[in-house]
Amino acid sequence: MWNGYPVVDADGHVIEPGNLWEEYVDPAFREACLRVERDPSDGDRLLVNGRPSRLIRRLGGVPYDPDEPIVDWNTLERAEYAPFRESCPPASYDGDARVRWLDAEGIEATLLFPSLGLIWPREVDCASPYAVAHLRAYNRWMADFASAAPGRLVPVGQLALSPEAPFPQEVAALAATGFRHVMLPHGVTVLDARLDPFWAAAQDHGMVIHLHKVAVPHLLPLPLPTSVRAPGTGAFFNHVNEILPGQLFLAGLLDARVPDRFPDLRFAFHECNIGWLPAWLERAQESFETLRETGRDTPDHPPRHYLYDRDAFFFSTGLGERLDRLPEELHSRVLLATDFPHPGTPFRPREEWGPVMAAFPEDLRRALLGENALRILDK
Repeated sequence: MWNGYPVVDADGHVIEPGNLWEEYVDPAFREACLRVERDPSDGDRLLVNGRPSRLIRRLGGVPYDPDEPIVDWNTLERAEYAPFRESCPPASYDGDARVRWLDAEGIEATLLFPSLGLIWPREVDCASPYAVAHLRAYNRWMADFASAAPGRLVPVGQLALSPEAPFPQEVAALAATGFRHVMLPHGVTVLDARLDPFWAAAQDHGMVIHLHKVAVPHLLPLPLPTSVRAPGTGAFFNHVNEILPGQLFLAGLLDARVPDRFPDLRFAFHECNIGWLPAWLERAQESFETLRETGRDTPDHPPRHYLYDRDAFFFSTGLGERLDRLPEELHSRVLLATDFPHPGTPFRPREEWGPVMAAFPEDLRRALLGENALRILDK
């Protein structure tokens, strides 16, 4: 607890060990499964179907030091790079070590997302047996990781959201293993009736659906002429536009009337921040009214209804956002995210964030630290 408030980290990560898939994947896929190849001269590499990943530059490089901030491996210049395993905090791959980290930081519980699993799925066909087998393998490993402290280590399962997928069976299998949270590493390519079996199954099993920025699609035709992090762009461009996945997906869900047709579903957005919501709501309200006046299809309710009157949407954020400017009506939507153990995460969250929190109104502190997150954890 921090100053008497329970703390929930709504966006924590594991770092998948290099031998995860060799140990957990179905035997039919073991020969070409994901694995880490040692490369001391340039940093270890993730192999996807026997080939180096196109999107993951380097794994490891310098031994992990618990007394120093997390290192960005991609910025290292070394004559020899340390192995991947030695470079990862034990709390990123060992459940007992993660519990010790939570205890040291005064955190009651954490939602756990993948690291490599945010990226490699974009390199394969999401409907392929190869992809599905590897996501199932990760879920098996994640269940074992979380078993070190049920209720404190909260696993988020991975599911390929393809129109061809057998949604009811996949969601039921996750639920039977104890998962109540699911993320979509491939994102979503369509928002139409083909996905209704997934929304229905997720609602029936009480699943919270998590939309992580790296995996949330832009819902735009591909290939794009640019990207959120286009070559040559700077910090301002990236900071302004990193919210786009959240804006696009929120509008897409409302446009497809998913919250209207499946009213018990809950969604959590991660690494899209929340400061954009007030301005977005003004624009969304204008669009809603204009389309209604011209007889066009709209959501059943004005956009504000889904954020103010429904407990359906949540948005995690670090403390780089100006949360003191967030309207009081949106305090119930915000979640605290450390993003541990990724580079740039707070080295000592309780120590670094305590003074920042002290300046917030009490209701915002309470909501941010754990009150909101406990609702999606059903505690």
